[in-house]
Amino acid sequence: MKRSISEIIEQVILYFMIFLILREWFIPIMMLTKTGYFSLFLLFMLICLVIGLCRWPIFISWPIKLLYITWFIVSIYSDATLTTRQFLTNELKYNVEVLLAGDWILVSDPLRTSLFFILIWMLIYLIQYWVTVRLTIYYFLVLTVFFIATLDTFTKYDGTMAIIKVMIIGLIMTSMLFIKRLMQATNTQKDWTSYLRYLTPIIVIVTVVGVAATMLPKAEPQWPDPVPYLKNWSGNGGSSGNSVSTVGYGDNDETLGGPFVGDSTVVYEIKTPSRQYWRVETKDYYTSKGWVHSDSQADELFRSRQTVPFSIFPGMVEEQAIEVKALQEHKFLLQAYGTTNYRLTPEMLLKYSYLNEKVIPVEDDEVTKVALDEYSFIFRQPEYSYTQLKEVTTSTEDDGRYLQLPEQLPSRVIDLAHEIADSYESVYDKARAIEDYFKRSGFKYETTDVQVPASGEDYVDQFLFETKLGYCDNFSTSMVVLLRSVGIQSRWVKGFASGERVLTEEGIYTYEVTNNDAHSWVESYIDGIGWMPFEPTIGFSNPQNIDYDIDVSDLQEEQLPELEEQPKPELEDQQKQNESAGGAVSKFNLSKLKWVLYVLGVVLIIAVFILWKKRGKWQPKLVVQMNRSKLNDPKNFEDGYLVLLKQLERIYLKRGTDETLQQFAKRVDKQLNTAKMTELTVIYEQVIYAGNKLNYDTTEVKESWEYLINRTIS
Repeated sequence: MKRSISEIIEQVILYFMIFLILREWFIPIMMLTKTGYFSLFLLFMLICLVIGLCRWPIFISWPIKLLYITWFIVSIYSDATLTTRQFLTNELKYNVEVLLAGDWILVSDPLRTSLFFILIWMLIYLIQYWVTVRLTIYYFLVLTVFFIATLDTFTKYDGTMAIIKVMIIGLIMTSMLFIKRLMQATNTQKDWTSYLRYLTPIIVIVTVVGVAATMLPKAEPQWPDPVPYLKNWSGNGGSSGNSVSTVGYGDNDETLGGPFVGDSTVVYEIKTPSRQYWRVETKDYYTSKGWVHSDSQADELFRSRQTVPFSIFPGMVEEQAIEVKALQEHKFLLQAYGTTNYRLTPEMLLKYSYLNEKVIPVEDDEVTKVALDEYSFIFRQPEYSYTQLKEVTTSTEDDGRYLQLPEQLPSRVIDLAHEIADSYESVYDKARAIEDYFKRSGFKYETTDVQVPASGEDYVDQFLFETKLGYCDNFSTSMVVLLRSVGIQSRWVKGFASGERVLTEEGIYTYEVTNNDAHSWVESYIDGIGWMPFEPTIGFSNPQNIDYDIDVSDLQEEQLPELEEQPKPELEDQQKQNESAGGAVSKFNLSKLKWVLYVLGVVLIIAVFILWKKRGKWQPKLVVQMNRSKLNDPKNFEDGYLVLLKQLERIYLKRGTDETLQQFAKRVDKQLNTAKMTELTVIYEQVIYAGNKLNYDTTEVKESWEYLINRTIS
């Protein structure tokens, strides 16, 4: 039966809304997976919806979709030197070999893309079934909201607006389908005036409420972030009890790792003549989980303007002043590289620790710590000679505690350190090589998806070889351990990054430093030069001041050779064992199996074709088995009757737009030479109007219903 113009318009509107909702599925998928060609995927989705709207048969719709997928794969992935046939043949051979060998993770990108297209195909088919047959969008709507909310919670994707759009569109679709079901149930002919009279208020109310809900002010989240609790519950968070921390400076670094949330609260306003890292303290003892001090504090008191004996040697330049305004209470003083003394009020004393170089202001009783609102200090910016840095090959003149490593440190960490640094001579070049290693070896800066190592796992080993995801603590700790592994004395430094420059006046820069700027980095000791800062964290730049005191003609951009990607030793050993054992993990010889695969493929195609051709015989039987129970209860009788109408429609017995149910039932009975359709229709109408109070002989009804469905077997 041909559809009326009104039905076609209604389905076009519904399918357009489906397209808009599906688009909200694809946006986060493409964004999070960094998949390109978004418009081409949307075009395929649109093609599937148009084909479904036109109701083209399989022998037309399937070739169109398969041709589009093939065109996409060939145009995006094919090598210009190969023909289309060669490319597809090579892909087929490779992927079959990989799948038969069980190495599913090694399947090619074209196959992954093809499977993604097939997934889109299946999803659209399912949605079309819900909309056109079941006349409901409820399950798809709930699934969409859950999908977007999950991505919003566990990833960086912000799904706020997506959920609002999906809910508005979904509620409008739900209303349209409900009105359609209601008209079918009451046998009401569609009148566009009445239809729009019911639908328009719903659309207006849903849209107005959605827009108002978007614009109105909202309270902050009342529940804590569920991500860390789920990770801990599942065991992926390492030690139990770990939760998301708030970024900021803290004293306890015994257990590093785990996610944190940002905090843009300004803690310092600093006026400085040059960009600086704001040093607070150092730590020397790595426990495999974090950092502690190796010994008790050795403190000394200093008064204002007295020289504080920092281990960072001041430069030979003119003294400059830095003014600090503290907006949060911190009972320590910041340092710049080359700090010499502080300018405080006369009653203030400075307690300086030789162990960690932390400076704490105290009262005259020498015990009470004080948090100062404002203070200033003098510094002379250190300058490092490039020529001297390139000549020094030792790091031995300082305290040996800066070479400490845990006894249980995995050997592969030490092996990696030597692999990176052994081809260099000077301490500086070795340190630069290790510093640069993180920037070009697949590491990523991450603050949320960061794990805490398990009880028997080393913090550095986990970061270097397992996750490669982390923030400054991961990068800086790993660099210190790698440096110590090749005999370079190093220590872990805590403080704040430079902050954001907000004002410039007469050569003085004002920086705002927030809790987000809390940071850690590395200092290494070079004989004859002293301690020098290094910055391994991706996205950060340490303000080193190097004097390139060589001829310009000899100076070339400092480059480090590319590190060759070496296979992991344990993987090499495993491969050798497999080969010596006769190939326990063997690869299939595709040439020997190709005829078997061809035969299996032909058999599968023939089987699918036979099932499709014989669907008129097995499909009604399957429908009977799945829906017989619906006739036991008047509540579900309507569903069973609609299933019968669908099966009759398959053999071209479809109710006309101007035909009552009784007229349609008599036409069916006449066509099938029976009276059972009229009997069932009478019961159906009584169920609709009498509700659950109607009693009928379920056995007789089932027999009539099953008889009519079986008659549809061609």
